[in-house]
Amino acid sequence: MMRTLSTLAALALAAGSAAAQPLQVLIADRDTDRLWRLTDVDGDGVFGASEVFAFYDASNAAGSPGTPNTTALGVRPTDRYVLLGDQINRYAVACRDNTLDGDALDGGESLLVATVSSPAGQSFAFPTGVAFDSFGRGYVVNAGNSFGPDAIYRVVDLDGDGAALALGEVTMYVADGAFGPGNGPYAPQEVWLDPADVGYLRNSSSGLHGVSRFVDLNANGRADDPGEFTLFWGAGNAEGITPSAGFALEPDRARPGALYTLQIASGGIDQLIRMRDGNADSDAMDEGESAIVYSNAETGFSAIDALSLPDGDVLVTDNSGKRVYRLHDANGDGDFRDAGEATVVFAAAGTGVGDIRQIVAYKPCPGDWNDDGVTDFNDLLDYLNAFNAGHPLADINLDLSVDFNDFLDFLNLFNAPC
Repeated sequence: MMRTLSTLAALALAAGSAAAQPLQVLIADRDTDRLWRLTDVDGDGVFGASEVFAFYDASNAAGSPGTPNTTALGVRPTDRYVLLGDQINRYAVACRDNTLDGDALDGGESLLVATVSSPAGQSFAFPTGVAFDSFGRGYVVNAGNSFGPDAIYRVVDLDGDGAALALGEVTMYVADGAFGPGNGPYAPQEVWLDPADVGYLRNSSSGLHGVSRFVDLNANGRADDPGEFTLFWGAGNAEGITPSAGFALEPDRARPGALYTLQIASGGIDQLIRMRDGNADSDAMDEGESAIVYSNAETGFSAIDALSLPDGDVLVTDNSGKRVYRLHDANGDGDFRDAGEATVVFAAAGTGVGDIRQIVAYKPCPGDWNDDGVTDFNDLLDYLNAFNAGHPLADINLDLSVDFNDFLDFLNLFNAPC
């Protein structure tokens, strides 16, 4: 559906000047059973006690279940749709701040998305990772146990009720046969899909540590056929880095194509590793394709998750010290290993936050369609391109139809204060 010139002119006037956004993240807290929003309101680079806000918990007006043991967390950047996986209850919950009041606690802002007892017929025995593809479809990683296998599930709302409880709405995308023989050979953790919908999975299983690459080459709706699930980085890499247990997997937003992962090396040393396929052979096993860019041997430091920022900095959560560190390459040598390049930007003490594990970016301006940290006319143009193509991501109101109501909803988001 093409827009008229008068409509585009009105959009240009509405755009005004570009609006930069403060740094904002969501963190999962298993002690208080809550999802917190941290926003650097004053722009000083740290999150003070007055910049910590409850985002989602069991007190929500919609009556949706809480998440007493959040083990997976993901945000779809185009519309700030948040998907959480819970190990204790083996379900997934979604929430979104529709009223733009800074939380997802109001009526209609959350719902149970998937559960073991639903007709969808799949068990999230231990959800460990959440990601979204270029069509906005969700993917949930399951670490196998007696309740269900190692797997990556695709989660899609086919009937427009906002959930994935109906038959066919949760389907196997990668089965444990791709990981190895039998149930539990892997301890699959976080997952990420690049703009071409090539997926990457962090494995934390003993003897099989590393990162795998997966892609649906034959377009049959799965990525576990021969040649579709392969090693991206692991034992035998040319840099001689010994892979070990870890959970995080994060794209490097300052270096397209690069990935970060955290691991605990021998002696309890926490390490951040950057990897990139430099020669286009679909792995990062060759010389110069991986490096340890940060390490911390402090007692009382336990790195859990990482978040890459557009400026090249990286946030790392420390669950032992209940802190968030910011890594900054001050001397431009490509790593964060020099003195003063790791600073604490959030400490939980005295804030009400009890536990710091998963961390994800949460943009305060929902009109930032292209997720570049600025709301400007480019976001309008990019949304119009998706809207005119009927792209599923342009379905702002999630009613399974891309129509003028979505266009109006996006304009409201674009013009909303942030």
